[in-house]
Amino acid sequence: MLKVVKTLTDVEWLDLEELEEKEKIEMCEAEKRWLEVKSKEWKAEGIELGIKQGIEQGVELGQVLLYKTMIKNGMSVNEISKVCSISVESLKRVLSD
Repeated sequence: MLKVVKTLTDVEWLDLEELEEKEKIEMCEAEKRWLEVKSKEWKAEGIELGIKQGIEQGVELGQVLLYKTMIKNGMSVNEISKVCSISVESLKRVLSD
């Protein structure tokens, strides 16, 4: 049964030899340990994803501010499109938001 649990959960920390030495295996304790490990992994993944999304949003906002500043300084949409390598359609859509 322990091998099945380890295989299904793909848990690195589950030491079968250690558990087999015990007379009674506490499944609740194993579940608790698994949840602790997984919650740390999930938290780390969530933080990493949040950072990536934040960076992407910041870059997008910076680009929009740049485009708007260029418009304020008298550049045309066609000029901005060429300089920034963005299609005129995309630029108009970004500026209208």
